[in-house]
Amino acid sequence: MLNTKSNELIAGLFSDSMSIEILCSIYENEVTAEAIANLLNLNEDEVTKKLELLYNKSFVKRRQKGNGFVYSLVNPKVCDSILMLTDSVQFINYI
Repeated sequence: MLNTKSNELIAGLFSDSMSIEILCSIYENEVTAEAIANLLNLNEDEVTKKLELLYNKSFVKRRQKGNGFVYSLVNPKVCDSILMLTDSVQFINYI
């Protein structure tokens, strides 16, 4: 059974498709906000704000590089779970 804090984190994450896209875009690499914005065709300021929220919730970590930050996942299992759930939902839609 999940505790209340875990439930809230999961509900918040899955209610925001942009956060899911951002998390999965940095699955295996350290990436800048600019690179994520270019990859996903999003506004860089919006991506930076989402990354800050994901950082504050401990989904991503960051390190200084030059004048900015590069981001990576704290735990890649988060993205594994997202991809597994996506596959499951797609399978259900075919039935």
